[in-house]
Amino acid sequence: MSAPYGLEHVNYYYLTDERMDLAPAEQVEIAVEAGVRMVQYRCKSGSTRRMYEEALQIAKVCEGRAIFIVNDRLDIALAVGADGVHVGQNDLPYHVVRKLIGEKILGVSTHNIRQARSAQGPADYIGVGPLRATKTKKDHDPELGVEGVVEIAEEVAVPCAAIGGVTERDIESLSPHVDMICAVSSVTRCGDLFHNIKRFEEKIRKVKEVPL
Repeated sequence: MSAPYGLEHVNYYYLTDERMDLAPAEQVEIAVEAGVRMVQYRCKSGSTRRMYEEALQIAKVCEGRAIFIVNDRLDIALAVGADGVHVGQNDLPYHVVRKLIGEKILGVSTHNIRQARSAQGPADYIGVGPLRATKTKKDHDPELGVEGVVEIAEEVAVPCAAIGGVTERDIESLSPHVDMICAVSSVTRCGDLFHNIKRFEEKIRKVKEVPL
């Protein structure tokens, strides 16, 4: 794939939710229709074959429409031609991942200033969180709160994505300081997915004063 946008055009960053009744590719289709410019396929269960097939479907949906990132699985990202991969602190070291993916996009999860400073060299963007406790991750790191997320975001030179227990009410306090916002539970697990995503996308864009 060839990323249709640069990271500077991303506002709401959609992560697929395994707990939804909708298949990942269907979620992504809705997200892209709602204006999302970057999506991440995140799957913590299931076989490698299933992940490959789901990622392949998502790659087709995103082609020419949105940046496609695969969580954790470098092999899946390369196999389906994704635009990049996102790794955590306990995954394959990001310095190694950078060598393997070349010019593709590398995202790294960080939970404190030390990790953020270290990751900003090889990473194209970093995830900063959790903002607060989240139902999507049982073994999450200590909550940072808005102040903690902002402190990290202002410390590094690469784009930052706030993640972990983010809700719509956090947009006004976060968007002036971070480049992207990820919210899973508050978007995918109540109400209409399309309208929830569109509301997040438009509100972030408005706070950032990004023209439509």
